[in-house]
Amino acid sequence: MLRSFALALLLASGAAAAQNTAPADPVPAGTSDVAPPADAPADTSAAPDAAAAATNPPPVPEADPSAKPNGPSPEQQRFEQYRRDLVNLLALRAEGDLLTAAAELAYPDGEDKARAASLKSPALIKRAQKYSPDDALVWWISTFLCSPTPGACQGEAATHLQQAAADNAAAWLPALHAAKDPGQARALLASMAQARRCDDFWAGGVLAVYRALQTLPVPAEVLAHGLNTTAARVNLATGVGGGFLPNYARLGEMCRNAESADQALTADCLAVARLLESGGSFRTQTIGFGIEDSLLPAGTARDVLRARQRSSIWQKQQFLELSARFPRDEALAQAYMDLLHEHGNELTTVTALLRTQHVPTDPPPGWQPPQSNPTAPADAVPAPSH
Repeated sequence: MLRSFALALLLASGAAAAQNTAPADPVPAGTSDVAPPADAPADTSAAPDAAAAATNPPPVPEADPSAKPNGPSPEQQRFEQYRRDLVNLLALRAEGDLLTAAAELAYPDGEDKARAASLKSPALIKRAQKYSPDDALVWWISTFLCSPTPGACQGEAATHLQQAAADNAAAWLPALHAAKDPGQARALLASMAQARRCDDFWAGGVLAVYRALQTLPVPAEVLAHGLNTTAARVNLATGVGGGFLPNYARLGEMCRNAESADQALTADCLAVARLLESGGSFRTQTIGFGIEDSLLPAGTARDVLRARQRSSIWQKQQFLELSARFPRDEALAQAYMDLLHEHGNELTTVTALLRTQHVPTDPPPGWQPPQSNPTAPADAVPAPSH
């Protein structure tokens, strides 16, 4: 991988690591056909943060380790300067989404004593709260970045998030993840089940970072490797802005034994699962499929569910093929971003993009996903056999 884009992905990994300091926060994780365990580290190579993965050029062979110079390469230094210049400019803005993007981009500077505190994530996300106090995305990212260490601000951010988006099932996840009292956790799950929609903030995060990246030209060193400007920005936006996804471990823990518990819990888990299935990103959809599959008995309903998941996996694979063209087809990359801005949802964006390219959104008869079990466990929610 080119050094500049290796660094870009390190930024995304750094954003994911931010969650480890705040137990109330959801864990950012990569997306795959089978969702990884919730406590696994983010997999920045997984699909369908595919726009990011597909725009990465082929790996560059490493030189003999003994011949490597000490310290970062000039290209890495240039890219790091670009990132910091971008944060410096964004910090002057009075718009919540741009300040939120700045907070995400600034995460690697957390331990840098040479960087002013005002240019670090906690201060930037606090400014975002000031200018956009009702923006749910601001409070979502606040649960990750409001402090470098666990503290009261994560709980306060979770409360503001619920107030800003009470009808969004995902808004209850940080509090659910942090709840230590079983009764409180059960009440939060019930609130999730009453929500009208689910938006896991994947699209909002990507769009915020993408808009922020338009503040400065992409470094020439990046474009010199065969990427166009739009593809380069899609790469970094999906890697960083799309890195803050929920942790479903507590939800999975509660719903795993729902069948043997009371019917109300089972009903709530099924309601939440169905919300997640349209929840904004393929990863969240996969979690919903996994929970519902674990609770449905063998029969028509589960067969229909698995057919829907089969179509979802097909769409992801077709999107991977399309997004591989982004580096050489700037119009296609721009069309993807335009559709994401229009729909605000990865699932509907991919479906729309496939249709504009005349790609079927349903698999042909007989097609099967590459893995042996298309309803493999999702975030510690096993699918028992019936």
